[in-house]
Amino acid sequence: MNKLVFTFTLLIGTLLTLHADFLPRQVQSQITQTNGKSTWIDTPLPIGSSGIVVHAFDDTHKTITAEAVVTQTKEGKSEVVFRKFKRLRQPALPEYNIKPQKGDILILNYLYNRILPIVPDKTQLDAFQRKYGSSYDIIHPDIFAAQLYFDHEPKPSKEEFVKSCYQNDSSLLYFAIEDKGYFVDCNSFKVIAQEPLAQPVDNQKAQKPLYSRLPKIKTRLGGIISDDSIGDYNLYYKKMLGLK
Repeated sequence: MNKLVFTFTLLIGTLLTLHADFLPRQVQSQITQTNGKSTWIDTPLPIGSSGIVVHAFDDTHKTITAEAVVTQTKEGKSEVVFRKFKRLRQPALPEYNIKPQKGDILILNYLYNRILPIVPDKTQLDAFQRKYGSSYDIIHPDIFAAQLYFDHEPKPSKEEFVKSCYQNDSSLLYFAIEDKGYFVDCNSFKVIAQEPLAQPVDNQKAQKPLYSRLPKIKTRLGGIISDDSIGDYNLYYKKMLGLK
């Protein structure tokens, strides 16, 4: 148990603050009232912003007991709902059965310092790196593409993105779609911010399913039987994010 607590403590220590002005910065708040399922904080945050609940056993031992997701914002406050924390799940070790309680600490915008950009070409990736390279630890698309290549998944699903976030200690994705860039929370899969793109996505020239320097991603049968292309780049990701 001490080993598990130590692992969680190390992970909490890696949290960093966002530097992008239009995105919410990391928010830390003590839970003052809760029914064990949700709470309210005195900070308005985008719906879909996620984080963690940290419980302290004593002055030196802490652990993450739940995931937290913002579900609504009104009158300058945000409702935060608690969910099971799955990021560090280890089947060989017992799980905590500790509900969030008064005195626990909420850390929202958790692991937003690392971001995976999903873009259609090198030009879009270079533009993103120039703009945000000093604010984020950017995960190169090659890393995600390698995951898809070995999993034989040319049509990445939400589950594939979540898997990548877990493997790379990140909670933030960026999708370049049509004429906008969308920042997406990997845990809730909600758009939490967006911006105009300097250069719109050319669907005819877009590399699918995303820009990378890896070989073409195919199904286990090499695309002989099943369609191994996402087709329309913009449409595929718009549907995934629920955009109109």
